[in-house]
Amino acid sequence: RPSIGFVAMPNLIDLTMPFSSRTIPVPGHPQPEFEPLNEIERDGLRNTIMKISLHTGTHIDAPSHFIADGKSIDEIAIDRFHRRGVRLDLTSAAPGEAITLRELEDAGFDAAAARDSILLLASGWSDRSWTTPDLYGDNPFLAEDAATAVAEAQPSALGLDFAVDEQRPWPNHTILLGAEVPLIENLMGLPQLPPDDFEVIAFPLRLAGENGGPARVVASLAP
Repeated sequence: RPSIGFVAMPNLIDLTMPFSSRTIPVPGHPQPEFEPLNEIERDGLRNTIMKISLHTGTHIDAPSHFIADGKSIDEIAIDRFHRRGVRLDLTSAAPGEAITLRELEDAGFDAAAARDSILLLASGWSDRSWTTPDLYGDNPFLAEDAATAVAEAQPSALGLDFAVDEQRPWPNHTILLGAEVPLIENLMGLPQLPPDDFEVIAFPLRLAGENGGPARVVASLAP
């Protein structure tokens, strides 16, 4: 199994899933493709054509992903993606089971503390499954009461290391994106973070009019 390959600097932890042609896409989305455009031997430089779904690997869902008149990724204020972090420990979540509001509350969920933060739900699922079909197979997911409570708390964004929904019609995406809570998906390394006293930096590509975009996500720990 390949190493996760976290990039760490003093007080910085990279929470981004490594991206390659082997990255597991959402079922029904294409496998990432990389095609050389220029080569050192022929052209004196390297360049590559990349073909992906915007919702592969670590990425951010904009409201327009599910909401007809929702904001596109470039319409969301950039400060929404650089906020204090709040991390909930959900490592006891069972594969294939819903994570309920009660379980969020048992992990320390507090609506007032979550408001305007980047709320991170840490199950450890992606750390175990990011190279296997189980990433979108037997994953835990949010129960609708949990998604509703998070939406009502109005965090600046919600980050997870497991799928938001179990299956179509993906009600939790509609609940959260309908409340203008962007979703930062396919994060890694969340269980190693402290519960608080850190910041999250999660800047997506500035894709004009698009429903989401790849992102490099980093936690900045207090010195």
